Amino acid sequence: MQEPDIHLLLKELCCAAGVNGLSDIQTVACDWLKKFADDVRVDVSGNVLATLPCGKEKAKRVLLEAHMDEIGFVVTGFTDGGFVRVAPCGGIDLRCIAAAPVKIFGKETVNGVFCAVPPHLRGDDDGKKCAPADKLFVDVGMKDPQSLIAVGDRVSFMPCYATLSDTAVTAKALDDRAGMAAVLYALSLLQERDLPCDVEVLFACGEELGSRGATPAAFAVDADAAVITDVSFAFTPDAPRESCGDLGKGAMIGFSPILNGQFSKRLMQYAKDNGIAFQTEVVGGKTGTDADAVTVAGNGTPSALISIPQRYMHTPIEVVDVRDVAAVGTLMAAFITEEMYGI
Repeated sequence: MQEPDIHLLLKELCCAAGVNGLSDIQTVACDWLKKFADDVRVDVSGNVLATLPCGKEKAKRVLLEAHMDEIGFVVTGFTDGGFVRVAPCGGIDLRCIAAAPVKIFGKETVNGVFCAVPPHLRGDDDGKKCAPADKLFVDVGMKDPQSLIAVGDRVSFMPCYATLSDTAVTAKALDDRAGMAAVLYALSLLQERDLPCDVEVLFACGEELGSRGATPAAFAVDADAAVITDVSFAFTPDAPRESCGDLGKGAMIGFSPILNGQFSKRLMQYAKDNGIAFQTEVVGGKTGTDADAVTVAGNGTPSALISIPQRYMHTPIEVVDVRDVAAVGTLMAAFITEEMYGI
């Protein structure tokens, strides 16, 4: 298989519904992994895993991981007039909710929009506030939504994939479908190479709810080393410069007390030697990614974190640059072929 077009890959991944509990993204993930691996499976937690064996005796086992779930909502009830009450699944930026279009996955898929009080009817201070999490209502244009929708049904932002330039794209769920795309891109680079180790791929569920998928899956895989990829903050004029990377300037190699510092340094040196665009990210404690769970799996797993810079995290219009996705995938493939895990 040729290297996938990252634009088309991201569009397919981002348009799939993946609020924890929905299976659309599982299906898409399995279909893509079957292009590279014969052993593709879904575990009891809902994680998607694949194994690419090298065929060598006593081979090391290396894990490539990204999470596939997205932020969204769950139906909690109904109000007079047919409005649907929902609560967040994951840490959603509530400032972006008013008037946002969504899909509700009930007996049928139902389109809806979040309620938004017109500015003409607000008090002087109301325009400075966002709706609290316990007052989120979706208008589905129906008097009896209970005929198609039930408490517990999941709600996803409406797919909205679009290009902003030749390389920048915007969509829901780029956190962390961009990471999934980077892993798949890495597999495409590895398919014609002689693998020095067994490669395990984990597309985890439940990261937005506290790494609930990666925790048991990483324990079961029991890898000798792991590379986790997720998104991190990209600079905008209203964001603190010292906390952000730059869109379009390459993979963000993580340094943190919980990560293997030698791995991070070797990744940085390899990127320098081979012209792979990179930048660094320093985190003083936990990374806020599945790396926090993977590093303590089993007897402990030496891990590296390579992130993709992203703007507008945890909103329905996240932004990444496809060049950064490719850089992360290229660096992950290098981690495998250069046997960097053999420290």
